[in-house]
Amino acid sequence: MRGIVNSRSLLLAAAIAAVVPAKIALAEQTPAADTIFVNGTVLTPEGEVESLAVRDGAIIALGSSEQIEGLSGSETTRVDLQGRTLMPGLYDSHVHVYMAGKYLRSCQLERNIGAEAIAATVRACAAKLEPGEWVVGGAWVAAAFEAADQTVAVLDAAAPQNPVALYDESHHSMWANSLALELAGIEETTPDPDGGVIERDGQGKPTGVLRELATDMVEAVLPTPDFEEQRGAVKAATDMMLSFGIVGLIDAGVRGDWIEGLSDYAKSGDLKQHMRGCIVWGPSSVGAEDMVTMRQHYSGGQLSLDCIKLFLDGVPLEGRTAAMLEPYEPVPGAGNHGHGHRENYDGEGEGESKGMLFIPSDELDRIVTDFDREGFQIKFHAAGDRAVRQAADAIAAARAANGWTGQRHNIGHATFIDMEELPRATFNDFAWELSPYFWWPTPVIAKDMAEAVGPERIEQIWPTKSAIESEALVVVGSDWPIVPTVNPWIALETLITRQAPGGEGPVIGADERISRQQALDLLTRNGAALMNRLNSGGTLEVGKMADMIIVDRNPLVAPLGSLHQTQVLQTWIEGDLVYSSDDQTSDRD
Repeated sequence: MRGIVNSRSLLLAAAIAAVVPAKIALAEQTPAADTIFVNGTVLTPEGEVESLAVRDGAIIALGSSEQIEGLSGSETTRVDLQGRTLMPGLYDSHVHVYMAGKYLRSCQLERNIGAEAIAATVRACAAKLEPGEWVVGGAWVAAAFEAADQTVAVLDAAAPQNPVALYDESHHSMWANSLALELAGIEETTPDPDGGVIERDGQGKPTGVLRELATDMVEAVLPTPDFEEQRGAVKAATDMMLSFGIVGLIDAGVRGDWIEGLSDYAKSGDLKQHMRGCIVWGPSSVGAEDMVTMRQHYSGGQLSLDCIKLFLDGVPLEGRTAAMLEPYEPVPGAGNHGHGHRENYDGEGEGESKGMLFIPSDELDRIVTDFDREGFQIKFHAAGDRAVRQAADAIAAARAANGWTGQRHNIGHATFIDMEELPRATFNDFAWELSPYFWWPTPVIAKDMAEAVGPERIEQIWPTKSAIESEALVVVGSDWPIVPTVNPWIALETLITRQAPGGEGPVIGADERISRQQALDLLTRNGAALMNRLNSGGTLEVGKMADMIIVDRNPLVAPLGSLHQTQVLQTWIEGDLVYSSDDQTSDRD
């Protein structure tokens, strides 16, 4: 039952909170619980207990099964955990809800396949469409291609009557066919847009590969999704997230072409998770100013539109668009910067590239200071260490101008961080949002990124342990559908092992391994803290809302290599059962 906790529940919570969970003393007039969970392992900040009770959506008691059974009444629902684990629900601090839902319905490519296999998939997708309809999908992996495989001709042959737009695994690059390029107005004489790159062959003709803001040229001519498509995509994505135990999320890219569907879905009560939406701000963002002005109109239900997303750089993959402090590794025989002439890349010498920054620093300082003053949280996309420094500088400028406004900004991805930047997060009270979901199962790190930055820097990727030890708030985000799955249990395991799921293969950055409890904290209490929900969620404690999940194994003791296989049996939000797998664990009395 959702709703505000009534006065009796608050008094009961206050009476119980001061008592050690295993020795709860219950008053004679204690009201019955709405739901009790017994005979299991309940993970709390103070240790494990057997059982938990919920009333009016809040946790009112923790203790032994015998003690909690004493809170049963004639209308109490009894959930027998049968020895299974009840733990706090998980938070995803960086996801793209509409994009993910749309991806689930798009032309999906198997990961790590070559150009020939991609062409076969595109051909099959186009066969289901009318001539002129778009084939949109992804995600291709650059590491899977042989040299010169990726051309417009490949896609032209696969779909001669349909425009094609395929995103890469990072969604910072696109592969398009001739029809799509023609509709976007891209030809041989078209200059690179600011902050973007049109890849060209030796004769200067577009290859079909577009980087960063050059993808906007094609996106501008893609069909606009209708209202039902928007709602359907949001539902598909959030339902999937419930099945993985995700009770709270931050959408890192809300845009005007689908905000109506998201808003309606939230206001109708269909959105179950606690959700913060970050409005994409920039020259190519659709309807950003209107969304900022109308943010309270669009907010409602479980959705709060109180965050701004700023893209500072690209990604440190084969396109080498993330802004780095030191140059990327050279690509032998590939020409200037490894990919032909690119006027938008920063470098100091011939053949040298440090990636690109999208916003001048003085302009960024002003933008961040203004939004901070207005009460917005800022989520930065900053993958390279130079972009990370630029974001930290902008936050410092806002603090100097405004003082502490209560907004805990967060630097998203932070793939590479200069270690001198780590103490600044504590001093200026911002969060590091890391992306451990990217490690596996694609070769993005081991091949594309390792070749771009070299063997020394790849060992410094996502310095999780160092960030935690700096006493900063550290959270994690999937960036789904940039990664193939939103499964947070892959992230949990690989944060601990720094290896592929199952604990196999090479270790990347062994010194940055963290403990099981630290990894759980990143996905639970820290995620709640970033969303200003630690007072009401993130841990299982008396007085907090019952945002929790039942899983098939205890992540604190299960074999380490099996954590990525964890199955969520039930997901509860504010005391409501919002997801149940086929393996039911409850019996209704």
